[in-house]
Amino acid sequence: MVDTNRRNLLKLAGAGIGATALAGCLGNGSDEYPPSSLEFINAYSEGGGVDTNFRQFQEYFEEYLGTNLSPQYRDGAGTRTAATTVVQDDEVLRIGGTLSPATPAAIAVDEVEGTEPQFTLDDLQPLGTLSGEAALIRVREDEDRFTTIQELVDYSAENEVTVGASGPTNRNVLSIIQLMEATAADFTIVPYGGGGPTQTALLQGEIDVAARSVYNSASIANDSHCLCIYSEENPEPELTNDAPPINDELGTDINYAPSNGTQFYYVSAAAAEAHPDRYELVQQAFEDAHGDEDYRGDLEAIGEVNKLIWNSPDETDDILQSAYETYRDFAPLFDQYVQS
Repeated sequence: MVDTNRRNLLKLAGAGIGATALAGCLGNGSDEYPPSSLEFINAYSEGGGVDTNFRQFQEYFEEYLGTNLSPQYRDGAGTRTAATTVVQDDEVLRIGGTLSPATPAAIAVDEVEGTEPQFTLDDLQPLGTLSGEAALIRVREDEDRFTTIQELVDYSAENEVTVGASGPTNRNVLSIIQLMEATAADFTIVPYGGGGPTQTALLQGEIDVAARSVYNSASIANDSHCLCIYSEENPEPELTNDAPPINDELGTDINYAPSNGTQFYYVSAAAAEAHPDRYELVQQAFEDAHGDEDYRGDLEAIGEVNKLIWNSPDETDDILQSAYETYRDFAPLFDQYVQS
């Protein structure tokens, strides 16, 4: 059942939003659920890591749901665009939005800057987590100015280096800020509208470095070189050139937890309150698909099964709250370091 204790905001907003949030575009006033197609809101770009994860998972999620999922891309504004679509747009069936800790980052940044957040964690009801992966730093395969993370740090102290990331206030940006705070590294951080554009920019030479993660950058593993990983151990040496942990290479004490990415799926909390039976159907389908042996076999065949991490909706809530608190601490640094 949905945990109602933490959702104080819904006392004011639930009646107005919840009546249609999970009803979506059923058409002709039909109460049939699920409908023939559900819109899935993706907060990142088409072809990026989040989209790839969804495409791998899609057919199994659809099988357990008993309907088709239609992905809609609402990238931009540090995931605010997608989240507000899920929370506020009465014209879509809000069962989507694969958002990582960039979501609590957006809330934290708005609060620190004195801007009223467009949504809060109370507006989101998680289905659970899909995957997790450590941050890393990639350069082009033919890069010869710096071939180790130490060489990159040293080079950047005397020369201009641009680092691309999949948004202005997410965990990949945070990983670069942590590096600059811990060393003499000096980078210009350029945010893009998702992982796909970031990786294209790297391969085309628009940026020197890409701040990515283990699995969401797997598509460019053969065209790039990984300098380091933000993890105590490297879980996927074949995908990452057996890259060393950054602290081991630099002698730093960077906290890996804030940049570790946990992708989670969610619906509108108001919708889950208004239609708990529908929420439970979708949540159970998500959980069942996550544990499907054929799905895991598909990922094992391409060396990505280790990215799957399951957390219940309540456990996911705890992860989001912890991420939010972390980003509250780091939020002032985003304005300092990230290019507008």
